Amino acid sequence: MAEQDVAYEAARKRVEARLGFFAHLAVYVVINVVFLIVVGWDFLWATVFWGIGIVAHAYGVFFADSGRVKAWKDQQIAKELARQRGEPAATQPMAPPSAPPPAPAAADAPTQPIEE
Repeated sequence: MAEQDVAYEAARKRVEARLGFFAHLAVYVVINVVFLIVVGWDFLWATVFWGIGIVAHAYGVFFADSGRVKAWKDQQIAKELARQRGEPAATQPMAPPSAPPPAPAAADAPTQPIEE
Protein backbone atom coordinates (compact mmCIF):
# COMPACT_ATOMS: atom_id res chain seq x y z
CA MET A 1 0.00 0.00 0.00
CA ALA A 2 2.85 2.40 0.81
CA GLU A 3 4.38 1.83 -2.64
CA GLN A 4 1.12 2.93 -4.27
CA ASP A 5 1.08 6.03 -2.08
CA VAL A 6 4.62 6.92 -3.14
CA ALA A 7 3.77 6.39 -6.81
CA TYR A 8 0.58 8.44 -6.47
CA GLU A 9 2.44 11.27 -4.74
CA ALA A 10 5.14 11.33 -7.44
CA ALA A 11 2.51 11.38 -10.20
CA ARG A 12 0.57 14.13 -8.42
CA LYS A 13 3.71 16.27 -8.14
CA ARG A 14 4.49 15.83 -11.87
CA VAL A 15 0.94 16.83 -12.81
CA GLU A 16 1.07 19.87 -10.53
CA ALA A 17 4.42 20.88 -12.04
CA ARG A 18 2.92 20.70 -15.54
CA LEU A 19 -0.09 22.74 -14.46
CA GLY A 20 2.24 25.30 -12.90
CA PHE A 21 4.20 25.56 -16.14
CA PHE A 22 1.06 26.05 -18.24
CA ALA A 23 -0.20 28.71 -15.81
CA HIS A 24 3.19 30.47 -16.09
CA LEU A 25 3.03 30.27 -19.89
CA ALA A 26 -0.55 31.62 -19.96
CA VAL A 27 0.36 34.60 -17.76
CA TYR A 28 3.40 35.27 -19.99
CA VAL A 29 1.31 35.28 -23.15
CA VAL A 30 -1.52 37.43 -21.73
CA ILE A 31 0.75 40.04 -20.16
CA ASN A 32 2.98 40.28 -23.21
CA VAL A 33 0.01 40.69 -25.55
CA VAL A 34 -1.36 43.46 -23.32
CA PHE A 35 2.08 45.13 -23.20
CA LEU A 36 2.39 44.86 -26.96
CA ILE A 37 -0.99 46.56 -27.44
CA VAL A 38 -0.46 49.26 -24.82
CA VAL A 39 3.28 50.00 -24.95
CA GLY A 40 4.43 48.63 -28.29
CA TRP A 41 7.82 47.06 -28.92
CA ASP A 42 9.60 49.09 -26.20
CA PHE A 43 9.27 46.31 -23.63
CA LEU A 44 10.82 43.62 -25.85
CA TRP A 45 13.85 43.20 -23.56
CA ALA A 46 11.57 42.10 -20.70
CA THR A 47 9.82 39.62 -22.98
CA VAL A 48 13.13 38.07 -24.03
CA PHE A 49 14.40 37.58 -20.48
CA TRP A 50 11.05 36.29 -19.25
CA GLY A 51 11.02 33.97 -22.26
CA ILE A 52 14.38 32.56 -21.16
CA GLY A 53 12.78 31.89 -17.78
CA ILE A 54 9.86 30.13 -19.50
CA VAL A 55 12.30 27.89 -21.40
CA ALA A 56 14.14 27.05 -18.18
CA HIS A 57 10.84 26.27 -16.47
CA ALA A 58 9.80 24.02 -19.38
CA TYR A 59 13.13 22.17 -19.20
CA GLY A 60 12.69 21.61 -15.48
CA VAL A 61 9.17 20.30 -15.87
CA PHE A 62 9.41 18.20 -19.03
CA PHE A 63 13.05 17.17 -19.50
CA ALA A 64 14.87 17.25 -16.16
CA ASP A 65 13.73 13.73 -15.25
CA SER A 66 14.51 12.21 -18.64
CA GLY A 67 16.47 8.98 -18.87
CA ARG A 68 19.71 10.60 -19.99
CA VAL A 69 19.72 13.16 -17.19
CA LYS A 70 18.85 10.48 -14.64
CA ALA A 71 21.65 8.21 -15.93
CA TRP A 72 24.13 11.09 -15.73
CA LYS A 73 23.02 11.94 -12.18
CA ASP A 74 23.37 8.30 -11.11
CA GLN A 75 26.84 8.14 -12.65
CA GLN A 76 27.93 11.33 -10.88
CA ILE A 77 26.54 10.10 -7.56
CA ALA A 78 28.46 6.83 -7.92
CA LYS A 79 31.67 8.72 -8.73
CA GLU A 80 31.21 11.01 -5.72
CA LEU A 81 30.54 8.07 -3.38
CA ALA A 82 33.67 6.33 -4.68
CA ARG A 83 35.69 9.50 -4.14
CA GLN A 84 34.40 9.84 -0.57
CA ARG A 85 35.38 6.23 0.18
CA GLY A 86 38.85 6.88 -1.22
CA GLU A 87 38.40 4.46 -4.10
CA PRO A 88 39.63 5.27 -7.59
CA ALA A 89 36.77 6.62 -9.65
CA ALA A 90 35.59 4.24 -12.32
CA THR A 91 35.60 6.19 -15.53
CA GLN A 92 32.72 4.70 -17.41
CA PRO A 93 31.52 6.80 -20.33
CA MET A 94 27.84 7.34 -20.79
CA ALA A 95 26.29 5.11 -23.38
CA PRO A 96 25.63 6.97 -26.61
CA PRO A 97 21.99 7.38 -27.57
CA SER A 98 20.73 4.53 -29.68
CA ALA A 99 20.66 5.47 -33.32
CA PRO A 100 18.53 3.76 -35.93
CA PRO A 101 20.49 1.33 -38.09
CA PRO A 102 21.65 2.70 -41.43
CA ALA A 103 19.38 2.02 -44.38
CA PRO A 104 20.61 -0.85 -46.54
CA ALA A 105 21.98 0.08 -49.93
CA ALA A 106 19.81 -0.71 -52.90
CA ALA A 107 20.86 -4.07 -54.35
CA ASP A 108 20.18 -3.08 -57.94
CA ALA A 109 22.00 0.26 -57.80
CA PRO A 110 25.18 0.34 -59.88
CA THR A 111 28.38 0.83 -57.95
CA GLN A 112 30.27 2.43 -60.85
CA PRO A 113 29.08 4.93 -63.41
CA ILE A 114 27.83 3.43 -66.64
CA GLU A 115 29.92 4.39 -69.64
CA GLU A 116 28.25 4.82 -72.98
